[in-house]
Amino acid sequence: MPVLRYATVADMLARFSEAELTQLTDPDGAAVNAARIETKLDDAQATIDGWIGQVYRLPLLGCAKPLTVPGGEPERVAPPQLVRIACDLARFWLRDAVQEDSDVYRRYQAAMAELKAIAEGRALLSCPWGGSAGDLVTTDAQQGGGEVLFGFSARAVTDDSLRGF
Repeated sequence: MPVLRYATVADMLARFSEAELTQLTDPDGAAVNAARIETKLDDAQATIDGWIGQVYRLPLLGCAKPLTVPGGEPERVAPPQLVRIACDLARFWLRDAVQEDSDVYRRYQAAMAELKAIAEGRALLSCPWGGSAGDLVTTDAQQGGGEVLFGFSARAVTDDSLRGF
């Protein structure tokens, strides 16, 4: 299964102006540097996975788009809130400095707060066509809950068995 991308350069261009992204990614102001944006989107995806991985099994399945051809395999896309969060994080990280009263900073803070709410189970990822964006993590040993049983054999090496060595 291919890894679901939460956001793309096209998503960034749809949300923010080309002029802003050109200014942030190309010192000469000639064109948008897609590779630089992709790097920040990769960072955003890793950050998002770190938070949502506490609630959803990774890699995230994504939302199944309705089938246009009966019997086909549905296309999987990122939940809309993850697209927004990834774009807001990447936009923030593309900047060298951000004023705390700026829209960029407020959107970054809101994105991080939403990720925390998802990780704490106070919010869930939603799909516009219904269904679930992924499998929820059940309580298991990695999550620190549930009953975990361990079986240990008696110690083979003891102080008495080592005497004389």
